[in-house]
Amino acid sequence: MAEENINTPNELGESSFVENNKNEEPVESNTTNNKKKGNLNLLLTIINIALFIGLIVLYFIVLKPGNAMPVKAIQKASSGSVSIAYINSDTILTHYGLVKQMRDELEQKTIRYENELSNLQKSFEKDAAYLQEQVNKGSISEASAQEVYASLMTEQQKLMQLRERYSTELAKEEYDMNQLLLDSLQNFLDRYNKNMNFDYIFSYNRGGSILTGNDSLNITDEVLKLLNEEFEKNK
Repeated sequence: MAEENINTPNELGESSFVENNKNEEPVESNTTNNKKKGNLNLLLTIINIALFIGLIVLYFIVLKPGNAMPVKAIQKASSGSVSIAYINSDTILTHYGLVKQMRDELEQKTIRYENELSNLQKSFEKDAAYLQEQVNKGSISEASAQEVYASLMTEQQKLMQLRERYSTELAKEEYDMNQLLLDSLQNFLDRYNKNMNFDYIFSYNRGGSILTGNDSLNITDEVLKLLNEEFEKNK
């Protein structure tokens, strides 16, 4: 009985506290709802401003007057009417007459330089061996040996410089050859595409960024045939 008398005041207190909170709850709820609505309106305003700015930027980048090509390209792509073809650059490099001619010239020059350097190297080694033989025999004075040795070192330095010059020259000729090939192919495709009207002509090579393609889009044989006909005519 004592325990019941102790607990009764607490229970009454808790009941009064809950009832008071219930009476105040609608006021707090209305305040919270107003805050949420205010935050939502602010967020929607920010989003609308951002979208408006984005449309302005899009207009000046893509839709501004005098820049209609991107729009046409987008419309053409979306309609599925974009025309694409590709050529196998490995095949062009192997069978194009201009490439064969330039490659043969470069190989012949490389062989000529290598033979020249090899003969100079053999001559240097022969002179160095003879000097060593004379020194071993004691048939040449120390002063003369030093003079011949200095001359041999000069010849060796010249040989190294010549080898470096030839290497640089061959590398430049190979670069120029590649540029000439690209210019020739680009010039031909520009003229070729005036009749074909492809939107894109890609270059395909083994191990490149394009791993496979539809054979019906492959124009390599036709391009190679026309390239070689032009090459033979203008050679």
